[in-house]
Amino acid sequence: MLPENSPKEKQENWRRTTIREVAREANVSTSTVSRYLNQSGNVDENTAARIALAVKQLHYVPSLLAQSLRSRASRIVLLVVPDICNPFYSLMSKTVQTLLRDRGYVMTLYDSNESVQEMAAIKIAKQMCACGILLASIDIKEPVIRELISTNIPTVGLNAYQEYPFDTVHVHGSEGSYLAVHHLMALGHRNIAFAGGTPNSMIGNSRREGFERAMREAGIAINPRNVIEIGFSQSDGYEAGRYFAKLDELPTAICCANDQVALGLLAAMQERGIRIPEQVSVTGMDDIPYARISNPSLTSVTNDSVAFAREGVRMLFERLDGTVTGQPRDVVIRHELIVRASVGAPRDRK
Repeated sequence: MLPENSPKEKQENWRRTTIREVAREANVSTSTVSRYLNQSGNVDENTAARIALAVKQLHYVPSLLAQSLRSRASRIVLLVVPDICNPFYSLMSKTVQTLLRDRGYVMTLYDSNESVQEMAAIKIAKQMCACGILLASIDIKEPVIRELISTNIPTVGLNAYQEYPFDTVHVHGSEGSYLAVHHLMALGHRNIAFAGGTPNSMIGNSRREGFERAMREAGIAINPRNVIEIGFSQSDGYEAGRYFAKLDELPTAICCANDQVALGLLAAMQERGIRIPEQVSVTGMDDIPYARISNPSLTSVTNDSVAFAREGVRMLFERLDGTVTGQPRDVVIRHELIVRASVGAPRDRK
């Protein structure tokens, strides 16, 4: 037999406790308990003390689900990210959670698997009566946009470059890879390759466009063999590194669609004895914490997920509070090139 007041017994009591039981224990009405819990009306000091004691004795915890069902809204915000394993989105998630907690809200996190499960995420937002959605995506499709509009849930797109019917915060779409390639050219590189992200996605296309624009402006023809697009993960970068390592003519520099791809590519090249940057210079994008401690440290372009989180939460609460209405807004955060040890002059310039 379990001892009296065992953890399991307490847990079961907590699950059974309702607001009616708290009201009965405190000898007040359920509406008075509700006013006390929600701080939505006056409750005298003696009554408040009785309710507080009843809550403690009965191990009562307000149900977010019940509150949502009663009000058809909640203090829950859904954050959707393409890949929680990517430190870029992990840091974004941590920042959003802190900012929401400070305002008495709760974050629910959904990994959309590189955006393919965004419709399922929106369905969950409706089921839990979310008061807002923060949507980080590599490619927001038209059906997803229509579904978001139909929900009437305030939404902010994070890292969303295109024109959408909701607020967005992002960097300039193609500017980051353009800056990286421009820097490689300034060092003397001409045989520059590109290790891209998920093919035909919004983010993937924008990163490739920056590479192509820099090459085009310099009058340098792009060798089709020097462009590979798989995905945004480290394993995708590793496969890209294996591909480049097998080429008859190794490019002198590779611009990667993000830091995850660059780190995977570095590992594959180094396994095959290719020295970075002596033989090949490598750049990334996002400037995640691992970029500073990789070997060699990774030259990258900032893509500040903390700034995205702060701006996104600010814009969402301006909509929730009613201080901002009207047309969708668009906030652009600037890129910055961070030069580290993974780049150098090409072999023929040394």
